[in-house]
Amino acid sequence: MLFTKSMMNSGNFRSLGADIEYELHAHKGKYIFQGIVFIVAGMLAAVFPATTALNVELIVGAILLLTGVFQLVLTLKSKMHGWSLLSIAIGIIMLWQPMPVLMAFVTLLAIFMTVEGILELSLAFQFRPVRNWSWMLFSGIVTLVLAAILWIGFPVFDVLYLGWVIAINLVLYGLSLLMLVWRTAS
Repeated sequence: MLFTKSMMNSGNFRSLGADIEYELHAHKGKYIFQGIVFIVAGMLAAVFPATTALNVELIVGAILLLTGVFQLVLTLKSKMHGWSLLSIAIGIIMLWQPMPVLMAFVTLLAIFMTVEGILELSLAFQFRPVRNWSWMLFSGIVTLVLAAILWIGFPVFDVLYLGWVIAINLVLYGLSLLMLVWRTAS
């Protein structure tokens, strides 16, 4: 957390804002680069929504399989390998049956985006002393709206919608980073 309750008086709050603005200014190039990368990734995801959704599912499956095997090898002698076996099993299922798993993945994305939206709102309020903090707030609100649409619309929106949700989320986060840096760093 960027600030504590004791820092929330107006003097400390302004000081925190100055610290954040200095940090954004000092690393302006990194934030601009990161924002552009998120926007470009979001645009690609919007152009190829089904491919995006399927690739995200396959990547997660591969990661679960690989990390599960790695955990199993490291914990085999300690008899603490139950979690790694679950990770391996789910990874194999995700790679073996990607389309049914992808439909379940929509629910997982809805959970993730709900949590992410709440965390973005929290981060936005921490950035309140910084000019253009409202862009992070906007991104958090839109993320929560997209999560709500996933909750309400499943399975109507299926795989295409999943790709578009990922695209919108990436673009908005990239824009929020650029807007935080835009006036702060100038």
